[in-house]
Amino acid sequence: MTHKKCIDPAAARHFLGHYQNLLESIPITKPKANVVTQLAAARDALHADPALLQPALAHLQNLGSPCADDVLQAVHTLCVDNWIYVSDTATHSQFLEPKGAAAYATKTLTTPLKEMFGSSGAVLSCGLLVFQGQVICDGLVRFVAWLGPNYRSSFKEQLAACRAQGRLYRDHLQPSTPP
Repeated sequence: MTHKKCIDPAAARHFLGHYQNLLESIPITKPKANVVTQLAAARDALHADPALLQPALAHLQNLGSPCADDVLQAVHTLCVDNWIYVSDTATHSQFLEPKGAAAYATKTLTTPLKEMFGSSGAVLSCGLLVFQGQVICDGLVRFVAWLGPNYRSSFKEQLAACRAQGRLYRDHLQPSTPP
């Protein structure tokens, strides 16, 4: 069953296959762990040091399995952070960047976030990217914290302000603001 909060299933399989191959080509210094932990560590390493991308791409090319252009374009937009998962609509999850300067209407790959976590109103560590013209969550999601009712209310107000000011984005990520 296709869910409106997820991208097209064929596009999700395409993205996942190429993204995983790319991340598996990123060298990480953490001890071997489960696959998801390793992929998240590689994603975090790539975000911290974009120079890791070219050797990984060369490695994939040498193996005869180059990264698809649309996935590579998405990787260039990768932003990893502790996002505030505010709420859901019928078609997407609404994320607020930590500093509250922008909000994102975010699609997931195969499973809606609310199905994964049971509720919104949380801080999640994950990567957001722009894939095929829409902001997506990369699926490597780590729960950070639940938000209490006052925080949830405050973040909903910030989300409403972003929406009213035209700072709720569906198709691109804003450049990171300095701390």
